Amino acid sequence: MPPVTIHDVAKHAGVGIGTVSRVLNGSTNVSPRTRERVMDAIRHLNYQPNSAARTLSRRLRRRTLGVLLPFFAYQPFVERLRGVQTALSALAPEDTLLLYHVGSPEQIESQIDLILDQRLIAALLVMTINLSAEQYARLTDAGIALAGIYDRPTDQMPCLAPQNAYGAQLAVQHLIALGHRRIAYIGDAFPDRYGFPTSQERYNGYCSALRAADVPLRPDYVRFGEHGQEVARQLGGELLNLPEPPTAIFAMSDMQALGVLAAARERHIAVPQQLSVIGFDDLEIAQYVGLTTIRQHMHQSGTLAIEMLLKLLAGDPTWQAIHLPLPELIVRSTTYSPTQE
Repeated sequence: MPPVTIHDVAKHAGVGIGTVSRVLNGSTNVSPRTRERVMDAIRHLNYQPNSAARTLSRRLRRRTLGVLLPFFAYQPFVERLRGVQTALSALAPEDTLLLYHVGSPEQIESQIDLILDQRLIAALLVMTINLSAEQYARLTDAGIALAGIYDRPTDQMPCLAPQNAYGAQLAVQHLIALGHRRIAYIGDAFPDRYGFPTSQERYNGYCSALRAADVPLRPDYVRFGEHGQEVARQLGGELLNLPEPPTAIFAMSDMQALGVLAAARERHIAVPQQLSVIGFDDLEIAQYVGLTTIRQHMHQSGTLAIEMLLKLLAGDPTWQAIHLPLPELIVRSTTYSPTQE
């Protein structure tokens, strides 16, 4: 009878070879249920691991880490990915990165199926996408370490969250401190089909800041639409065409703020003398156009997320001390005290 191999154990346990290897090497990156399944298979098959092979396995440090994200070309995610790659190159240059793109909510399940079928990754960074309890269990049962960058904290996995409502309050407080009272808001319609809470949380922050300063919330100063610069240009135009237009507009993203600036140029409205505009994200382009904005540390969020993921893989408990800095106000040249009210 041929000797039992690690392939036989993996097949019997219904897991990948990498998972069996992690169990044999005492890795903490395996769920208790999966570990027990592997150990049952080892006992049942009377598997005797090759000591030389185990030693070699310990020496091999090359791993593949995955990133699951929507909107691959969406600029904030691009900047986060830059942070991910920067950190991986510095902290684990022997590791590689594999991207799994979700183009629609329906593709989440198929991408998880692909991840589990390929059995290539040791860890997965989830950007914004909400996993169901079943999807989370399937990934962890496969021995995949999970961490996320989410719009709000979650108990499902270790994650970094950018504090959207707080950042929006900073933006509106800045405008109020300058003397503005006619402050409008442009943001994404919510809820969206992905269930992202970003727009609602930033709108809630806008409302909270107005209430705290006893500034009336005017429904005619609020515009929701599909995310994008062109839609924001149209919505900004609607606000600026009002009989009593706002003197300041808070756009929930830098890209939408750029649309507002375009609408102002079309109407020969001087920014910031006649109209103040503030965005959110602090994308790279914001500094080139002089946009006042809220920095939510996009690049750093990717860097810290990889640091967290690598610590999880190593069984290092200090990942719990990793936190994303609070959003901060970046004042440039698109906000100013109103000339008239």
